[in-house]
Amino acid sequence: METGLLHLHNLLRWVIIILLLVNIFRHFSAANKPYTAGDKKLGLFLMIAAHTTLLIGLYQVIFGRFGWVHVPEGTPIMKDKFWRFFLIEHPVGMLIAIVLITIGKGVAKKSIPDAAKHKKAAILFTIAFIFILASVPWPFREGIARPLFPGM
Repeated sequence: METGLLHLHNLLRWVIIILLLVNIFRHFSAANKPYTAGDKKLGLFLMIAAHTTLLIGLYQVIFGRFGWVHVPEGTPIMKDKFWRFFLIEHPVGMLIAIVLITIGKGVAKKSIPDAAKHKKAAILFTIAFIFILASVPWPFREGIARPLFPGM
């Protein structure tokens, strides 16, 4: 089960990245256009993917292979680059990104001009994208590298 959840978590990472890029491009390019139902749906799909990934990630950070229950006793987590990344940096960075995505989605409900909605959503989604890129265990990160498609 753990391997399946890890694969789903990884797959949803790519779904989120693609949906973020589509949302960012759409909001920046539609700055002076009406905020449509399509914009709302794209934001909703992004938020659903992000929250699903969050739930899977919470399970992984507690019970997963690199979760809190598997930390060797006496390990100084904040001094160990590997454990600090998987138990502190990755979850906190992703949580911030998901909060920004949720706020960006919530912009559609505000009674402000459509141009302001597009601008705010684009900025929030761009900041969330930066947090995600900084928090993913990319293959080139020394000491914490993970394959782009683990197990595939």
